[in-house]
Amino acid sequence: MHGLRADHNISGLGTSRWLEALWEPAARLYTLPNALDMLDVTGDGDARLICADLGTLNGVNSAKIRVYKGGDQVTEHNMVDLPCGMVGFYTENGEPRSSVLAVGVGSSVYIFKNMRPYFKYCLPHIDVHPKEREIWHKAGLDEELNVLTLADELDLLLKELGAGFISPRTLKFLSMDPNLRPSFAEQYRRVPLVKSNALTAVSVIRKDSWNDPASGCLVLGTEFGEVLILDPRVFSVMDKHLLEWPPVAFACTGLWTGDGRILVIGRDGKISAIRRGKAVKHWEKLPSPAVAISVLNNDGIAVTIMDGTLVGFSKKGIKLWDVRVPGAILDSVSLPVPQIGFSLLAVSTAGYGIRVYDGKHHVDTLKIMEPVSAMKYGRMGQEERTMAMVTVGGGLCVKILKRTADFSHNATSTLTLNDGSKFLIPKKTRLFVEQTIRERSEAKKIHTTFQQGLLRLQLVVAKKVVETLNDGQDAGPHPLTMEATVLGLGPNYQIRVLLTNISDELSDTDMYIVCRSENTEVKPRVMDVPLLPSGIPIPLVVHAILKGRISGKVEVLLCRKSKAKPITVTTVILPAAEEDIEV
Repeated sequence: MHGLRADHNISGLGTSRWLEALWEPAARLYTLPNALDMLDVTGDGDARLICADLGTLNGVNSAKIRVYKGGDQVTEHNMVDLPCGMVGFYTENGEPRSSVLAVGVGSSVYIFKNMRPYFKYCLPHIDVHPKEREIWHKAGLDEELNVLTLADELDLLLKELGAGFISPRTLKFLSMDPNLRPSFAEQYRRVPLVKSNALTAVSVIRKDSWNDPASGCLVLGTEFGEVLILDPRVFSVMDKHLLEWPPVAFACTGLWTGDGRILVIGRDGKISAIRRGKAVKHWEKLPSPAVAISVLNNDGIAVTIMDGTLVGFSKKGIKLWDVRVPGAILDSVSLPVPQIGFSLLAVSTAGYGIRVYDGKHHVDTLKIMEPVSAMKYGRMGQEERTMAMVTVGGGLCVKILKRTADFSHNATSTLTLNDGSKFLIPKKTRLFVEQTIRERSEAKKIHTTFQQGLLRLQLVVAKKVVETLNDGQDAGPHPLTMEATVLGLGPNYQIRVLLTNISDELSDTDMYIVCRSENTEVKPRVMDVPLLPSGIPIPLVVHAILKGRISGKVEVLLCRKSKAKPITVTTVILPAAEEDIEV
């Protein structure tokens, strides 16, 4: 058991801001981050704590979903395999009884309603490599199967592509004893070859409402780098984004149908941001793999890294600050408390308790008897500020943040004067001073940027005005329609152009028709348009002769003598002429 050393060198930081609600060291809960949630599963207004228990290493206890009300376990549900994540959400706006629980297991997502099985969503299969599909298809067509040839071809393909691009059937076939391969190949060679996907992360993002309870879209990450967003009502794929690496954790902010973002971290330290209808935006790569990612109250992003660093980003992916955290980081969770206006983040460490940060400033420390492996902050029961923690030894701890908790006295900075005295500066004043200093030092750059933006805006407006004026003048006061048809079998064709004046007045007399051709001789190329009465189609005939045995193309342009831009353009394709057949 790790001892706490945070109170040895930090004065004034303790558990006075928190109330001890529950400490059960014998709960025997073994879980990982993203496997805790607080949800009103019955719609009675009393939120329960839901834990995904991975079971023991010896396999005596299988994976279970445990539901706690207060400090007592009320139900438990067995799972077919180890869950990779769990999240609760609502399928309808303003309907508390529409709450459901989504548990990701293997290649499926199990949906529970009222803690009863409700729906099962299976990930779409992955297309196997064409060479592998061809080898198994050929084996299924052979009347007498040659197992040695099949094994040699699959072994060469495995060496060429690698195990990550081969289906489980091929890998199992190659790993079997040679005496067992014939029966296995005979059993599966005519079965369609598929490659199952696997879930790596599960999360939820609000769909279209800020009012609680609000419907949320399920966010799924797969081993093959896919991010799927499911509709909360029918559980079908709304949007799909493709990454170059498998996601391991999400942090969602905003409304998905509006300006919402899904922040993704990978195993190798990559970070990306996903928005609906836009391409994936990749942020800078972290020096070490990330532990967790959280959204702060001020729309900032906090990422904890395995090398013991806490990094802060803006919502656009710009790195703002970083701070060193003592001890190994196990998990982190955002503590949204809008009433106090701080961006609090709780970071679980091995040996130093749970450290609470306001941005990059350390403001509090929670003393826990054992290191905490998973945390969840939210509403539990009737309390809005509850943090549930599961320790590495299987214990369950619940603490409540006091309504009178004040973090302001630790969130101020000091300014050292020349005489050695210290003057306390409030946080907002310090930010204002820093912004003023930046504006003074970079006044020329800021002014140049503003002027460039203003000139670009004026240029865009001027272009739009010119385009609008030209579009309004091209058609003129008398709008016309033009249709073109091709007559004949070739190589001599007639192009019949039909002009119709759809206005109530006579047309202008300064219009003409120009023909542009490719691989075609057109006569005449230019024709004057006669006076067009209202509503009466007037035909004009153009003769076209193909120059070769390939199809031709003729563009018919209706122009006005006072304008360089055509009024309307019609394209005609002349088919290739058939060869004469002698009888």
